[in-house]
Amino acid sequence: MKTEFIKLGENTKVKVSEDTQFVLDVKANGGDLNQSIDVVFEKSGVSAEIIGVFKLLGGEEIGLRTSAIHKVPNTQCFTHIKGVLMDKSSSNYVGKIIIEKDAQQTSSYLEDNILVVGEGTNNISQPILEIEADDVRASHGATTGRINKDQLFYLQSRGLSEEEAQEVIIEGFLNSLLNRIQDETIRNKVKERLNV
Repeated sequence: MKTEFIKLGENTKVKVSEDTQFVLDVKANGGDLNQSIDVVFEKSGVSAEIIGVFKLLGGEEIGLRTSAIHKVPNTQCFTHIKGVLMDKSSSNYVGKIIIEKDAQQTSSYLEDNILVVGEGTNNISQPILEIEADDVRASHGATTGRINKDQLFYLQSRGLSEEEAQEVIIEGFLNSLLNRIQDETIRNKVKERLNV
């Protein structure tokens, strides 16, 4: 499987011609808040993975939309989005799985996980499935949660300050997805941008 780093615009569109892992260059504020990508399957037998990771600092905002559009039979797509919201930051994510009538024997999954660290945050998550075929597997999951106080206490009992313990937890949360990025250069670039 090859890995591609995708710079997002307002209407980014890619066609899957071979098994590909798409790593999204998700940006807060600076530029267009409404970033989107359509990953289109027009070739049978191919699979894709979409990975988007972000960390929003105080007052930053992001608008992100992903669509996996299955037009032909026997395709697979797995979409993974993870984000961290610090004080007064805001995210709005719309994730779509579209399986057209001819796209039988398709498998598609979408997950969106947000860790809320700060106060006054706003998170909107909208997983949407549009399925016209009847021989498919499609599902989604979305979570929003805060740092577990027991985890903070445990790390602080090992000598870390509250802030250091919080950073360790954030790093672990993001690395669970970042470590899926197969291309080491791209993985390191994303880690550097996230400061983890």
